[in-house]
Amino acid sequence: MNSEMKSPRSVNFLGLIAGVLMIALPFLGPWWIAKVGTGAIEIALSPFDMSISVLGQQIQSDIVALFLLAEAIAMIIAGVFMVLASVAPRSWWSKRLFRFGVMKPFWAVVILIILVVAGAFVVNNILPSFLSNMVSGTGASIQLEVPYLVGTANSVIQAGSQIMITAPINLSLAMSFWVAVAVAVLGIAARINHRKYTKQTDGKV
Repeated sequence: MNSEMKSPRSVNFLGLIAGVLMIALPFLGPWWIAKVGTGAIEIALSPFDMSISVLGQQIQSDIVALFLLAEAIAMIIAGVFMVLASVAPRSWWSKRLFRFGVMKPFWAVVILIILVVAGAFVVNNILPSFLSNMVSGTGASIQLEVPYLVGTANSVIQAGSQIMITAPINLSLAMSFWVAVAVAVLGIAARINHRKYTKQTDGKV
C-alpha cells in the first residue's frame, strides 16, 4: 500500500492532448469548402456547422442547425470525458469515459469524407441527366464536373451553338480538417496507450 502511495500519478498524455483538441474542434471553423464561380455559390461544411451562400444570400435550415449543434455539444462532452479519463487513467470509471469519446473524431472525419464523395458522385453522374430531362426540347446541354474531394474543375451549360456558360468549381480542405485528422490519430494512439492502465487496474487484487 505504501508503494502505491509513493508511485507518481499516472497521466495518459496522448489522451489529454486529444481531449483538449476535441473540445476545440467545434470552434475551428469549416473543414471543407466549395466555391462555384466568383461568389455565385459558396459552401462551408464541418460536422458542427454548415454555411451555404447563393449569390450572397445565406440559405439556412433550423433542423440542420439544431442537429449540427447537437453534434458540437457531443464532441465537447466527449473531449471533457477524454480529459477526465486521461488525468485519472487508473480510476474504475476511466475506461467508460474514455470509450465514450475516443473514436468520435475518427468517425467525424470518415463520415464527412463519405458525404462529400457521395455528393460529388450524385452531381457528376445523376444530376446532369435529371436537369437535361427537365429542359429537354430547349436544345440545352448540361455538363457537370465536380472533383470528388478536393481540386478544381469546370461545369458547362450550353444552349444551342451560341450561348455557353462555364462555371469554375474549386473544392478544398481547410486546416481545421487536418487538425481533426491529427486528433483522430491521437485518439487511436491514446486508446492503445490507455489499455496499459486499465490492464494494471484490472490486475490488482
